Amino acid sequence: MKKKCFLGTLIIIFTMALCSCGTNDEDSSGIEVQANTGTYIGHDNDGVQEFLGISYSAPIDKWKAPSAPETTSDDIIECDEWGPSCYQIDDDVEVASSWKQDYDCLDLNVWTKDVTSEGKPVIVFIHGGGGWQGGTYDPCYDGEFFVRNLAENEDCVMVSLNYRLGIFGSLNLSSLEGYSDEEYGDAINLATLDQMQALKWVNENISAFGGDPDNVTLMGQSFGAGSACTLLTIPEANQYFQHIILESGNIFNRQISMEKSQENSEKVFEILGVSSVDELLAVSEEEMKEKYEQIDEELHHPHRVADGNVIPLDGYQALKDGVASGIDVMIGTVSGEYDFEAIDWDNSISEPIDDPQPIIDYLTTMQERAGEAIVKWSPLGHDDIINEYLAQDEDQVKRWMDLFNDSHYRQTSIFIAEALASAGSDVYMYYWEWAPDKEAVLEAEGDSAEVSPWGRPMHCMEQILVFGCTEEGYPELAGPAEGIPDELVASTQLTWFSFAKNGNPNNELITQWDKYDTESRQTMVIGTDASWNQQSDPRSEDRKILDQIRP
Repeated sequence: MKKKCFLGTLIIIFTMALCSCGTNDEDSSGIEVQANTGTYIGHDNDGVQEFLGISYSAPIDKWKAPSAPETTSDDIIECDEWGPSCYQIDDDVEVASSWKQDYDCLDLNVWTKDVTSEGKPVIVFIHGGGGWQGGTYDPCYDGEFFVRNLAENEDCVMVSLNYRLGIFGSLNLSSLEGYSDEEYGDAINLATLDQMQALKWVNENISAFGGDPDNVTLMGQSFGAGSACTLLTIPEANQYFQHIILESGNIFNRQISMEKSQENSEKVFEILGVSSVDELLAVSEEEMKEKYEQIDEELHHPHRVADGNVIPLDGYQALKDGVASGIDVMIGTVSGEYDFEAIDWDNSISEPIDDPQPIIDYLTTMQERAGEAIVKWSPLGHDDIINEYLAQDEDQVKRWMDLFNDSHYRQTSIFIAEALASAGSDVYMYYWEWAPDKEAVLEAEGDSAEVSPWGRPMHCMEQILVFGCTEEGYPELAGPAEGIPDELVASTQLTWFSFAKNGNPNNELITQWDKYDTESRQTMVIGTDASWNQQSDPRSEDRKILDQIRP
């Protein structure tokens, strides 16, 4: 997810067009791949073969589950343009919100150097955006850069996917007149069902692009990582991947109970002024456009519903019980995750606020929005623990910010890593401390800059280096490309690729990286000097304090 710093004017572009990859009865020039669900025509982008906007589902109905594509290998499908993003508010930072939008947005993109080479590792990426924003039309998620930067003798198949967002991806219709479980029972978890359908499409079709369906890595960042972690708890989903990369996100504090989903949905119906399924379906595009900003503001975060049907009621327990045993895991966070909340936006974007109360309020709000979901963890209500934690530093604004970052990212990722390692997975933990020079970013980006008051990397930072989109992706956060060390980009990409290829991140560009366990807690720290150094239990004092209250 990218932090929303400036809420733009609501622009929801309701198009009638479906994914630009429509069927075509005539042969087309380009790179041809014959798969189970179509003969896909891609193109060469200066040495990278790309296929954009492939529909991984049949055309969808509102608030109903996806299904397998109706096309077959006999259908000629042009794949030369990004498919639409899901409906969402317009935001200056979320590039995908500026692209065409449509409810029927279940499309994916494929990149590789050579479709004729077989047995390549596959990486399936789920984008962030809080479940309410984002999409694959964003240079931060463009697989072209990752594939292009691989060594000359290496190749992979990179896949990115769109899925339904906001109320279109999760809405509990059970309180509406005309509702039936049989027809609309899936509406509460459509985003997850969409992602599962995309994984199934990859399993059935990716070998046609040279990918190995038995060597798939699921990768996600922020909400995408939370989605991937959720899929890890679902046997029907995790059968389709062998490795997983979780960047700044997991299932803690990002799932809600059935009761909370109903409460949230009733707020939506009140805003829209509907009391029946028929009235909901009849809401006009203009009316939805007028009211969607209010819906987003009131309900943004979290999104997935622990219904006991699609998503387990207690996914954390499922992980401890071994539901994902044997799946290799790389998991980590960045040191300044949500330092956005400590920036003094009204006075000086390079300095912190002087009172931690806004951070405390946001931490409280985030916990309230999680409702009574089982997979929930917070230090709130444990004043003795909070006071012990705060006492570790005189800068109370910074300490409250650290507590927020730990509550929602680092400490909860440690809980996940512990559970997975104990259940039999090979787990590799990282902690990212490198950030570009704060002053260089401020000078280059001016008022658009987004920098931690303490010069730390913030949410999405490692994503820019993972994909290698240093010129195009998120300059507000990263600054000019020349400020990002080429050697760090190279080592980051090779490390992520090595994990996808082998289930082990070790390679010649980094120091030895050992598996994580609860004894030594070996963690790869990507330092402020761009070095890779393994440490045993970094920030151990903070971890031990918070470990006194376990989920």
